[in-house]
Amino acid sequence: MPEKLSEGQVRAALTAVQKRIITNPTNFNAEGFLTIGFAGKQPELGDSYSNNGSMYLTSECFLALGLPATDSFWTAPAADWTAKKAFANDKFPKDYAVNY
Repeated sequence: MPEKLSEGQVRAALTAVQKRIITNPTNFNAEGFLTIGFAGKQPELGDSYSNNGSMYLTSECFLALGLPATDSFWTAPAADWTAKKAFANDKFPKDYAVNY
């Protein structure tokens, strides 16, 4: 992760996103599979590799569950993430292109 992002910030943002997805019934089809979209059924946002229930893409949000409970990802204090800071009129670092 970029140094300017704390583990608590990333964990808090991922948790917010996961709660938002799981609690929104329009994110699932009649069979209970995820629909394509950002917030509900938005198939126009899909790419050629996306499909209902794309296990690979969906499972990535659970990677942190493989970390032990003592890992700093879990123990770091929760912190506001960039979008939350921006909409609260708080100061935040400007984002730049990432080259990993």
